[in-house]
Amino acid sequence: MKAYQLVFLASALLLAAPTPPAAAQAAKQPTVILFVGNSFFHGAFEPVLSYNTAAVTDENFRPTEPRSPREHADGPWGGIPGIFKKLSDEAGFNYEVHLEAISGQTLQFHYDNALAVIKQPKWDWVIMHDYSTGPVPARHGGQPARFFTYATKLEQAVHEVNPKAKIYLYETWARADLTYPTDKNYTGLPLDSMTTDLHRAYYQEAAQNRGFAGVAPAGDAWLRAVRQGLADPNPYDAAEPGKVDLWGRDHYHPSIYGAYLNACVVLAEVTGYDPRRLGAQEQAAAALGIAPEVAVRLQKIAYEQVRAGRKG
Repeated sequence: MKAYQLVFLASALLLAAPTPPAAAQAAKQPTVILFVGNSFFHGAFEPVLSYNTAAVTDENFRPTEPRSPREHADGPWGGIPGIFKKLSDEAGFNYEVHLEAISGQTLQFHYDNALAVIKQPKWDWVIMHDYSTGPVPARHGGQPARFFTYATKLEQAVHEVNPKAKIYLYETWARADLTYPTDKNYTGLPLDSMTTDLHRAYYQEAAQNRGFAGVAPAGDAWLRAVRQGLADPNPYDAAEPGKVDLWGRDHYHPSIYGAYLNACVVLAEVTGYDPRRLGAQEQAAAALGIAPEVAVRLQKIAYEQVRAGRKG
C-alpha cells in the first residue's frame, strides 16, 4: 500500500472512531434548565440558600430593582438547583441552570408576573412546582383547580415558543408544621396523608396533560426515607438517635438532608442518571455537612423512588 493510501486510511479510521465521552460532552451546547417555584426550590435556610450560587443564574436577582421588595436582601440564591447543578457536573453533564423563585408564591403568580422569564425559547427543560398546599384538596386548605389550570397554562406557554422543551413537575413534601400541631390542615392525620394528596395531584396533572415529561417525586422520596428509618417522622418529638431531620428549623422548609434528597430525585428523574453512582465522595454533600454514609443512603432512596414512580 502506498504512503498516501496509508495516510488516507488512518484519517478515515480516526473519523470513524467514537469520540471520547468527555470530549463529546464538552463539544455540545449546554442543556438550559429553568427551575420555577418558591422557597421549596431556594431552600429558605443556609447553607442551602446560597449553595453554588456562582453556577446558577437567579432570574429574580435584581440588586437595584428586585421583583419583590422582600426578596434577595443578601444576594442571589442557589438552593436545590445549585445542588442539582453540582451533582450534574460530577455526573459529567453539561447543564446551564437558571432559577425563577419567589417565596410563598404559586404557579398562578409566576404565570401572571414572570411569563417574560418563563416564556423564552431558550429553555430546554423547565421544572416547576406550586405552593406547598396549592394542589391538595380544598378541605385541607388547597386550591387544586388553580394548580391544574396554571400548571397547564405554563406548560402551554413554554411549548408555544419551544415545542421540544421537556417540562417536569416537582412533587413537594408533607409539611410537619401542618400535621403535628393542633388546628392545622392535617392535624390528627398520619404524615402520609398530605404526601398522598400531593402525589395524586401532581401525577394527575402529568397524566391528563401529556405535555409534561414526568414528575420528580421529592415528596414521595421523603416518605420513603421515613419508612426506611433514615429520617425522623416527627421533628416536634425528641430526635430519634441515628435519624436525620428532613425539615429545617421551621418544620416546613427542607434541611440540608431534605434539600440534598430533593436534588438527587431531580437528577434521577430528568436525566435518568443513577445517583447511587455519585457515592460517598460526592462533593455537594460534603460541602453541606452531610456525612458520607448518609449521603449514600439519600442517593439510594432517590434512585428507588424514581424507579418506583416509573414502574407505577
